[in-house]
Amino acid sequence: MAGNPVSPVVKVLRQGDGPTKADPFTIVIVANPALEAPWHSGTFVVDPITGNEPSFDLCAQYIQDALFGNLPNQREVFLGDPVIEPHVRLVSLFVPGLLAEDANALVAQDGVSNLLVARRSVFVPFLTRYALQADVAYAVSASDLHDRASAWFTSDDDARPGAPFTLDGVTRYHRHFNLIPGTVAIHRNSRSLTAVHEFGHALSSYTNGSVVDLYVDSSAGLNNKRGRPIPPDFANYSGISMATDAARDGLGYPAGWQSYHCELIDATLPAIMDNYWLAASGVPEHCLHDRITRQFLRERLLARISR
Repeated sequence: MAGNPVSPVVKVLRQGDGPTKADPFTIVIVANPALEAPWHSGTFVVDPITGNEPSFDLCAQYIQDALFGNLPNQREVFLGDPVIEPHVRLVSLFVPGLLAEDANALVAQDGVSNLLVARRSVFVPFLTRYALQADVAYAVSASDLHDRASAWFTSDDDARPGAPFTLDGVTRYHRHFNLIPGTVAIHRNSRSLTAVHEFGHALSSYTNGSVVDLYVDSSAGLNNKRGRPIPPDFANYSGISMATDAARDGLGYPAGWQSYHCELIDATLPAIMDNYWLAASGVPEHCLHDRITRQFLRERLLARISR
């Protein structure tokens, strides 16, 4: 399976709770060894990133900076919150020389777009080979043809403990553990809030609240509801009433859309899960999460950190 690879390069970029906990909250950034090209074809090629460790390291540093609020002009601190930052373990993994085969392909190239797609079922067995576990995992690609990032939600372990919360009167849980981590496929040249946007998807959950894209007429999720006319109230989150964003942060809801969103923390700018590239300031890094997304993701993080 492994051919004759060079020894894996594992770097602990942030220790977090690693020295004190058996299961610290962990983000893993891995250089994607192989691409399925195209997705679902069963054809695999070596990902060019495996021949360029410096480029991978630069992307890992970008992801770290974006997640911890260290980009120039960045306003969404997120993991840089002093209550959260000391507890987050961040690890990078670079393994050159692996064969281009199913077990080593963490990323696929979509056959009808320029999307990179995380092959989520491969992540756990792959990371386990290197004694790693993740809450969220990024696979970095240097694909020549596909450069758009995408992510899948976390598959929570709903048989294990979690912190309860209510959403519109229904009890759900910020589970402490996962069956499959949130997975992200990202290009080495990604920039601005891409890593933060994809983290929003990946940290969320298939069963306990999914954070969906707001720049398209998405299906219902934690941060998106559907229907017309748009009501004034968006949701009740653990006893907190949250209003609707009636104007879609100044961008407006296109004719024919059924989606509507939660109120914004800064009503002058798009939400991070929306099209932050259209920020009126001309600086995408000024954008923030909408109210329910920030509350939900923060509580998910705190629950995972507490385990």
